[in-house]
Parts: sequence; structure tokens; C-alpha cells
Amino acid sequence: MTAPNTRRARLAARLRAVRAATYPSGNAFASHIGWSQSKVSKVETGAQLLGENDLHAWAAAAGADADTISELLDMLAAVRVEYATWRDTFRRSSPADKQTGIAALEAQATRIGKYQPAMILGLVQTAAHARELLRLPGGPMDSGGASEAAVEAQIAERIRRQEVLYEPGKQIQLVMGETALHAFRPGSVGTQLGQLDRLTAVAELPSVELSIVPLDARPVMPLAGFALFDSEFVVAESLVGEQRTDDPDQVAIYVKSFDALREAAATGPDAVALIQRAASRLRGQSGNSG
Repeated sequence: MTAPNTRRARLAARLRAVRAATYPSGNAFASHIGWSQSKVSKVETGAQLLGENDLHAWAAAAGADADTISELLDMLAAVRVEYATWRDTFRRSSPADKQTGIAALEAQATRIGKYQPAMILGLVQTAAHARELLRLPGGPMDSGGASEAAVEAQIAERIRRQEVLYEPGKQIQLVMGETALHAFRPGSVGTQLGQLDRLTAVAELPSVELSIVPLDARPVMPLAGFALFDSEFVVAESLVGEQRTDDPDQVAIYVKSFDALREAAATGPDAVALIQRAASRLRGQSGNSG
């Protein structure tokens, strides 16, 4: 997701053409509309998506007619909710490149919110846990046709992404269902315990808020995982692809749901207690099986 997708790129190019028809200079147009030159540049490269009000302002400043404005609004609506399958994504780039793209989004955002109901979030996975997870049916080798070597490169990039957890000034809110601590157990007991220990360590980081939604918590609506970036857009994954949503009204629904999840979850020492309880149960089961 480092490069603009096709629809976003087309919208950016169309906005650039509309501007250039009246203002050949981007700097002159920025001065006319009262925006920074960097904002105009980001819009025209697809790095920033305009809201409807800003799009109308852009069109008016460029002297666009009603038909052009209608065209731009249709293009904006198409860009706001986009779905890409893993197979199509990995046809254009590798799983490792995908991780690099996610890292770029995380680096740009000040607030990162991630939720998974029944899996360990990728941003806090150990390499051993990720290795077993990504080789399961429905993983990148199935849904994206990735090779063993490509999966290993993906794991390496996923681990590099975790550097963001240590960056000052970040607000990283990670929410998982308690099921994630018990339901998925790849590999050896050592791998499982190592993953739970990793969660305990992450919970102590100053920029991270790690929350676990207990099994007996009041019901909450979200049934699938998603990621929020500065409350500006959402990325939600499915088994075969992902959907990015930039529509403000839809993003607001995700923000509200995420805040409800955080409210229902155990955080800080309470979250660590749930993690340690899961580890203790795992050690007990391992001892009994021996």
C-alpha cells in the first residue's frame, strides 16, 4: 500500500488535469485556493484523499463546470471504498512488499488502532508464531500463491515493522479478544509461551496500550479484524483480500466501535493478568499431557 491504487491514481491525475487547465503552476493554484503547496502536491500524487468539501473547493478554484464536478465526485466515491484480493495484490508485488507498505502507513500515522477478535495481531507476533500462522490453510501460499521463500521474507518484514512500537510520540492501541490467547496455538508449547511472553513485554512499552477483551465481556459488534490510521481511514482484512475505507462516515463507525472495544477490554496490568493466566493454563496442559 505504499503506492496509490489505480482508482486513487486516476482521481489524482484527473484533479491535476483540472487544476492545470486553469493554473499550470501548482504553487500558484495553492496560493489561489489558500492551501499549502505540500497539500496540493499530496492530492495530485494520490498521497492524500480529498473530502467532498475540499473537492468542491478544488473544483471551484479551478473553474470546473458541473459535469466535471459530478465526474470527480463519482471518482471520489469509487476510491473511498476499495477491495483488493491477496492474489491480485501479490501478482503486482510480493508479500514482503505488502509488509513494507503497511510499515509505511504505520510510520506516517500518529495514532494506530488495531483489532483482532481471535488472532494475535501481526504487529506483536514473534517470528516463530508468524511462521506457523502463515503456513496454515488460507495463508499467503493458498490465497496469494506465495512461495516458501516469499513467506520467509514476509516474516522478516513483519518483524521489522515492530520497530514502530518503540517510536516516541506514537499512540498505538492494540485490542485482541481473549480467544486469541487460547484458540490459536501453532507449533510447540515453547512457541506458544514465547508469544504470550512477547505480549507481556509489549504491554510495558510507553507508546503501546495493549487491551484484551475478556470472554465474559459485554457483547460488542465488530466480528472481524481491522486497523485504524489516525481516524482517517480503515483497512479491514478477509481471508482472500482486504478493503480500505476512506469514507468519513464509515470510518466514524469503526472509530466508535473501536472505542467501545477498548472500553470493554482489560488494559495494562489487567490485560497482563489474562495473558499470564493463559500461559499458566498452557503450562499445566503441557505438564498433564506429558
